[in-house]
Formats: sequence, C-alpha cells, structure tokens
Amino acid sequence: FKETLPSVVGFRNDRVLIGDQARTFLHREPQNVVSRFKRKMGTTESFKIKALGSSITPVELSAHILKELKTFVHSGEQVGAAVITIPASFDTVQCNATKEAGTLAGFSKVILLQEPIAASLAYANKEKNVDLKNSQWLVYDLGGGTFDVALVKIIEGELNVIDHEGDNYLGGTDIDEKIVEEIVIPELHRKGSFNKLLEEMKSESGKYNKLWHILLQKSEEAKVELSTRTSAELDLGAVSGLEDDNGNKIDSSFQITRSELESVIKELIDSTIERMKQILTRNNLRPSDLKFILMVGGSTLIPYLRKRVEEVMGIPINTSIDPTNAIAIGAAYFAGTKEITISKNEATTSVAKLKIRASYNRSSQEQEEVFSAKFEGDLSELQYRITSTDGSFDSGLKKLVARVVEDLPLRAGEFNIFAFKIIDAQGNQVHAEFDTIQIAQGRYSVAGQMLPEDISLVKDNLIDKDTKLQNIFTKNTVLPSIRKITVGVGKSIIKGSSDGVHITIVEGPSDRHSLTNKSIGTLSITGDKLTRDLIRGTDIDLTIEMSESRDLTVSAYLNGTGQEFSQVYVPNQREVSSQRLASEILLLETKLQTEIDEAKKTGSRDTADELVKVLNGVQVLIVQGGVLVIDDVTDKKFQLEDKKRKLAQDMYELTSGKRLTLIKTQYTEVKNEVQALVRDTGNDRERHLVSEILAREQVFINSSGPEKIKDATDELEAIRWEILARTPDFLKGMFHFLLDKRASMNDQIQATQLFENGKRAVERDDFDGLRQINARLWDLIPSKEKDSEEYRAFTGII
Repeated sequence: FKETLPSVVGFRNDRVLIGDQARTFLHREPQNVVSRFKRKMGTTESFKIKALGSSITPVELSAHILKELKTFVHSGEQVGAAVITIPASFDTVQCNATKEAGTLAGFSKVILLQEPIAASLAYANKEKNVDLKNSQWLVYDLGGGTFDVALVKIIEGELNVIDHEGDNYLGGTDIDEKIVEEIVIPELHRKGSFNKLLEEMKSESGKYNKLWHILLQKSEEAKVELSTRTSAELDLGAVSGLEDDNGNKIDSSFQITRSELESVIKELIDSTIERMKQILTRNNLRPSDLKFILMVGGSTLIPYLRKRVEEVMGIPINTSIDPTNAIAIGAAYFAGTKEITISKNEATTSVAKLKIRASYNRSSQEQEEVFSAKFEGDLSELQYRITSTDGSFDSGLKKLVARVVEDLPLRAGEFNIFAFKIIDAQGNQVHAEFDTIQIAQGRYSVAGQMLPEDISLVKDNLIDKDTKLQNIFTKNTVLPSIRKITVGVGKSIIKGSSDGVHITIVEGPSDRHSLTNKSIGTLSITGDKLTRDLIRGTDIDLTIEMSESRDLTVSAYLNGTGQEFSQVYVPNQREVSSQRLASEILLLETKLQTEIDEAKKTGSRDTADELVKVLNGVQVLIVQGGVLVIDDVTDKKFQLEDKKRKLAQDMYELTSGKRLTLIKTQYTEVKNEVQALVRDTGNDRERHLVSEILAREQVFINSSGPEKIKDATDELEAIRWEILARTPDFLKGMFHFLLDKRASMNDQIQATQLFENGKRAVERDDFDGLRQINARLWDLIPSKEKDSEEYRAFTGII
C-alpha cells in the first residue's frame, strides 16, 4: 500500500486526478493541473482551471487530497476524524484554512499537529535503544513549501518544544524556481531568441506560462536525481512545441551538475542556518548542548544541505528516519494518544445524569497505569465495567462509587484501548459522556504545541491618537491556554447608536506597532446590541481561549450592562495586491528616510546607520516588486509582503529608543510636578499612591519597552488631575478657558445658563459648585475640540 501522496490535483473532463496521475497529466495540460498550493492556504488566491471553466481555491484542492487519502484505509472503517500536520510557523489564518479543508473533506473532527513535533515523535518512538532522557535537539524541517526549525527537549517522558523559527515561503519549491531562473532560463536564451521570457512565464496570461509549470516539475525531477548522482539531464525536447519568439523550435537537452545546484541554493541554505543560530543565541545554548539536528522533509535529502548544516553549526546531523514519511508516522503516534468514541450499537438509556472527571496518563512507560475517576449524581444501583478491546483485561461488574480507582495492565509498545461502561439495575448501559480509555505504552507523548507568535489585544491610546498592544499569549506558550483580563471602555457608547466597542486581536511581536502585525479578528459590540448605555471607563472582563489547533474564542462581559458576548474568531483570508504592495513599500521607504534624517539631526549616528541598512532592504524590495506582473502565478508577492512587514518591525524597533527617551522625559516631568502637588495639597491616599509608583520605579524605568513607563505616567497623571480638580486657581483657570470655547459648544442655551452660574460660583468662592459646572461644560465641547493641542496643553495631559 502507498504511504504518501503527492499534493497534485488535475482535472480531465469530468474526472479528478490526484497524486501521480495528476503529475503525469501536467505535461499534457498544465492549465488543468495544480500543485504547490499549500503556501496559498489562507489567502484569497485561486487557480483558474480550463476544464472546469472556473477557479478553485487552495482549501478545495487540499480537500481533494484529503478525500483521496481516505481511500488509503483498507480496513473498511469509516474515517471520521483526522490529525493534519502543519508547519509550526503557520499563522492563525493558515491554520483556520487547513481545518476548513478537513471539514470540506468530510471529517467531523480535525486536530492540527505541528510538523517538528510529529517528526520528533517519529524519532523518539522509533529509537528504543537510545537514551533520550532529558536530551534536547533541533528539528530541521525543509519540505516542499515551508521551513521550520524547532528546539525540542524531552522532560519526564514528554516532548516539549522550547523555541521555534520558521519561514512559510521557503522550501523545495524555491529551489526548483532557482534552478529554472538561474540555470534553465540562461540556457534557453543561449538556444533561442526570447524577450521578457521570465515575465511571460510567470504571468498567468503570458505566452510561456505553460512552460513555467512544466519546467518547475522537470527541475524538481533533476533536483531529486542530483541527490544520488553528480549530474542530471533536463530534456527540453519533451516540452512539446517549444519555440522562441522568432518561431524557431527549441529541441535539445542539457546537463545540470550537482555543483551548479549547490551554487544556486547556498544562500537559501545559509538563511536556514541563521535561523538555527538565532534559536541557540536566544536560549543561551552551545552546539555541544545539543544531541543532534534531526533532518526531515524531502529537501533535506540534498547532500550539500546536510554537509553545509553540519559544518557550519558544528552539531551532528541525524538522518535515521525517512525524511519523506517521518511526519506522517509521528502524526499516527499522536493520533493514537487522542480520545476516540466507540460507536454504540447497543441500546442505551439515560436513566442517570452523571458528571465524570477522569484522570490518567495517556502515554506511559510503565507496565501498568492507574486510572481514577470521580462521579457526581445518583449512583444508586449503578455498576461499572472496564474491558480491553482485545479481550485481555476485564474488571468485572463492580459497584459504582463516588471515586473509582483501577490498575490497568498495558501491552508493551502498543496503544491500549479500554471500554468503560456503566450499567443500571436492569442491565442496560447508561449513557455517559466518558466511555473510552486510551493509553500508549512505551511511547513518548507531547506536552503541548507551542504558539509561533505573540497574540495581543489592540488597545486604543486616545491621548496619542494611536493604538498600543497588550500581550495575551507570548510566543512559545504551550497550547491550549486561557487568559482573563479586564479593560476599560475608552468612550461612552449610547444604547441604540452605531458606535461600538471593537475587541481586535493580532498576531505578531507584542512590542511592535499593531500595524506591523497580522489581524486575527474583531469582536464588535455596537450600541444596537446594548440594553443600556455603556459609560466610559466601565470595565469589560475578557476571557480569551486558544485551543491546541489554534481556535481563538473571545468572551466579553460588560459590567455596565450585565451582558456577555462571545465569538470564535474566523480570521480573514490574506489578500495581497501587487499594486497595493508596491505602494506600501514606497510609503515605508518615505517613512524610513524621515526617521534617518531625524536620527542624524539628534546625533543618533548608530541608529541612523542601522536605519540605512533597513532602507537598503526596502529599496531591494522596490526593485523586486517592480517586476511583479498583476497576474503573477508565483508566491513572490506573499514573500515580499512578509519581508516588508519584517522591515517595518525592524524600523519600529530601531526607533523605539527615540520614543523611550521621550516617554522617560515625560515621566520625569510629570513625577516632579505630582510630587510637588502632593507635598503641598495632597491627602494621605494620594501620597500612598505616589509612594507605590516610586517603589517600583527602577523596574519599569529600566525596561526595554515604553509601555510600563507610559502606564506609570498615566497613573501619575490621574493623581495630578485629581488634585488639580480641587485647586481653586486651576478651577477658575479652567472655567475661563471653557468660556473662550463657548462658541463651539453643542448646546448654546445650556452653556449660557452654566456660564452665568459659574460666574456666581467664582464670586462666592463656591469651588465644589464650580467643579460640577466645569464638568458639565466639558461635556458640551465637541470631541474634536477636546483633542486639540490647546486643550491638552492647558490641562497638562500629555
């Protein structure tokens, strides 16, 4: 039986061709065959199919592959659930698209497993004679479309992913493209006359687009051959009807040598090595601290790759498992530790409503495993029975009590499945939520899957008219995970209005600007959903949950209305327009130039030099983006968009020092003023609050990020405002300031009355009354006026 299936789908009349059949068909009708679509999962891209007269999405193509894989099961069983492996660096949008493909293929349950974990499971459960206790290694996974490197450690019999780096647009496909672009196309130019050959190949409507797909496959075949031989033949004669621009037939073949291949992939391989070095540096590791580098993914069969990685890293490489099917084997081990439901052919009844909490290790190195369970509900006249599915163990009928404990014998090196049944006095099986015990003996299990990027909440920074990020889950957090936080409403939302609270979650570094990160989704609570007005400052209690397969659920409880809203975020598909991308790169170039000029003016020479390096990278993108055609069929625009986002993050990090200096200066100014105010007119509570802030000053003032300093400044500002709000000179000054703003106020009649009352309050030194009048006048000022620099300067709000 076949163990693997090429991810290639072809359409011929009313037939759908999958795998090797589709690959063979590509030479005849490449416009009806699609491959290399994994990297476009989660995007708005689709593939035009001539035979269908329409387009098909990457999700639909993946579903065809998954349906075909069902036919690999020859036991007659109906496959209702699946473990689908994904690159560890897949973002939430790509994970969601993968699960959607599984659902479309007919699976009722889809669990995602990161590929480095799967590879490590395959290795750890294969090597019975190797002591892996507390050992750690790197998984180097270079597949057809993506690259992952993960630091894996075994702790107490469980695999733990400690850290990770990856690139969703780096893989064997890129090697194939390099062969075409740097070896094959120069050869074609030598053999014929072509104008804009590469552009015409990559354009969906280009004259030579059919040739692009055929040459990619031929280059892949040559690459595979070069893994075992020093040269490979690429036969252009097999490309039917190939002619140059002058109509001259190109009908010959040429040799590609292993040394030529090595020269074009060296830069690519070195970029993967840099990612491994980053992990070692981040985790304070030396090469001698690692047992080996585990090689998986078909592209790691390239001899040069193995040699280069081992030489540069100084760590032995491990090739003891088949790199082409190791991930599938690891996924099978993982699936074996997941709960399954035994179909109930017997008549069951629900004579009792039971709550069951079971506890046992799903993976064990022991010969016996303790199973325990607690039961709540009416247990009278109920019995239980535990039996192994192979008939080797039967507990017999026993009285069901509040706590059940059983020692279950395990068959060595196997997945042990036990049925758990509850029987009533009439001998009928009682329906219960829990009915299966599954334990893998002698197998390593997974402690959990890690998060490849920070997950953050986007918060409005009304004072700076910008946004800031509040970290929810940090990169490498083990999933599943849950977090509860409380946030305040930034502005009042009137019942029935179109205004709303928008709870936006993004993916990416939490210490950068939200615009440099990828949006996962937004939970919007608008005024038409409210039962009463939601007043500014009201607390919202948020519960954010992320499952092992990266399902993100956000629940919001509004303390002001008693309402609760919940939503499972379904991320929007990634859309990248070549024209918009070019515009965004140019805007980034302009912003960088401004930052460089400012750094030079302030004497920040080192920062300016580093920003110039980032600018050089942006200018390279401008050149690369300039040759993109609108209907480009490659992944180039997605690669460029990723690079643009990374360069924007680099710029933000380099200029954070400037913002940090400014915020520290603001903090010092506010602190000095508040200390003077508290000393002169503060009360005991205010003095205590200032003392608390100063007690932790050394912690936040020496932090690398500005957020903690900004939060402390805001706390001092609140104290400052509280003191000023009862100071006679300030109250009178504010009243006269508001008097100057009278013409812009929303309700002139009310404003006139309030100003008359205010004048009398000033004359009588009624400062409590004046404080209330100022507050009511403040409410009459339009929002835009409140945000003016003039008002902010007067009140001292920074």
